Amino acid sequence: MFFPRLLLLLLLLLFSAVSTVVSQGNATAAGAGNATCPLDFSVLRKLASNRDLPSADDSSTCQYIIQSLHLVQSNYLLHSGNFVPPIAAADSCWSAYQSLIDDYFSNFDIRSSCGFQTSWISEGCMNITTRAQFEAVVPLSVRNDVVSKCNQSLLNGSPCATCTTSLSNLPALYLTGPSIGNVSDCTSYPFIYAAAFANHFGPTDLGTAKCLFALDFTASSGKKRKKRKVAIFVGLVCSGLGLLLIIGGAWWLWRRRKENLAKRRRAELAASRESGLGSALESISGSTNLVKFTFDEIKKATRNFSREYIIGRGGYGNVYKGVLPDGTEVALKRFKNCSAAGDANFAHEVEVIASVRHVNLVALRGYCIATTNYEGHQRIIVCDLMTNGSLYDHLFGSHDNKLSWPIRQNIALGTARGLAYLHYGAQPAIIHRDIKANNILLDENFEAKLYARPTMDQVVKMLDADLSVPSIPERPIPLVADIDDIERSMSSSGSGHHSSSSGFHQYHS
Repeated sequence: MFFPRLLLLLLLLLFSAVSTVVSQGNATAAGAGNATCPLDFSVLRKLASNRDLPSADDSSTCQYIIQSLHLVQSNYLLHSGNFVPPIAAADSCWSAYQSLIDDYFSNFDIRSSCGFQTSWISEGCMNITTRAQFEAVVPLSVRNDVVSKCNQSLLNGSPCATCTTSLSNLPALYLTGPSIGNVSDCTSYPFIYAAAFANHFGPTDLGTAKCLFALDFTASSGKKRKKRKVAIFVGLVCSGLGLLLIIGGAWWLWRRRKENLAKRRRAELAASRESGLGSALESISGSTNLVKFTFDEIKKATRNFSREYIIGRGGYGNVYKGVLPDGTEVALKRFKNCSAAGDANFAHEVEVIASVRHVNLVALRGYCIATTNYEGHQRIIVCDLMTNGSLYDHLFGSHDNKLSWPIRQNIALGTARGLAYLHYGAQPAIIHRDIKANNILLDENFEAKLYARPTMDQVVKMLDADLSVPSIPERPIPLVADIDDIERSMSSSGSGHHSSSSGFHQYHS
């Protein structure tokens, strides 16, 4: 009887002891699950705003959460010397972090969405959990090198690149052990350590957070995106409006210019009719092949009267070289000090010159009469371009190659033929009265061309006579002309002297 009672007593004592141990274990486990999290997640709330965080649908959200956790861990390391919180606080730390995330994302669970296990937040690289353990693995010289390169503002690109380059080599050299999970991996440890101890600004500095944790809190990225979209939209709208204004303005200016040009032409036509110019110009177009050029065509042919195109100067104005749209080279005589009052006389002169045609006379191609706002009243005649200039240029100019005697003789004969036609072929006769080397032009074959310019009394006689336009004679006209004119011209080209009112001046051959 004694033995069974003793056995029963021992069983009761053993059961009581087991119950006590189980009760204490449950109490310990319950205490561990309710341990306070030492990580300060409020630093993220101070740095971030709702517009700074990516959307929950963004694939980079989990990476953003990990980097934000590394910043919090670096701040924890700075103040406590520990990389990770104790295992007892793992669940409460995830809960605290989840509470922060819930303020920015709805229905986004960190652990289930990103695949994090509860214990990973307390398990670091190679079981390194403290600053002392990390510094025992990484030599002092290496840490000093990191400090020298990272202990500066990392907000700019160049210092940041120098710092991150020195940190990226540490895991391969010293942190080669296994990582626990993907929260506090060996790759992130050097950056967590450097933000806490290598940079005096600390992990919560804007430049440090941007460089070492890829967290840009310098300005609201969402606000940036919104501003960028608004700027792009405003830019497109302004560009479209600007383009419409340019097109509309150009069209309005074109219409206004066209209307003003039409008004000016109507006014010129009315004025010309009042002064008798209209009938004169009509007779020109009816009896000759002259072309009435517009002032814009003249400007285009001479490149807006470029100085490089000037081939002659005189008291009446300048002579320009020009190129017509068909490629023909012409000479344009631009008269200066013109007024609308003299247009009738100019029209008469143009008609007379155009009616006199001979192989040794300069052919007139057209004319231009116009009034502009800037240039004023314009009178221009268009003639064939004499590519070899005037006889004066070759006798008294700077030409290296002097004219041969056969060419000089041919020039003299051509001049005589042209002058003889003016005196005896034209009806009524035209007395030139200004035969000199300057007025004897030479074409590409050195054929002489006289510029026929009658006096006004001769013009009146020709117009009043209503004579037909004389044609080019089929047979050469006898070389009979004004003896004084021919002798003076021949003396210049043949004797080697410059004829003038003051006597003869020898030129250098």
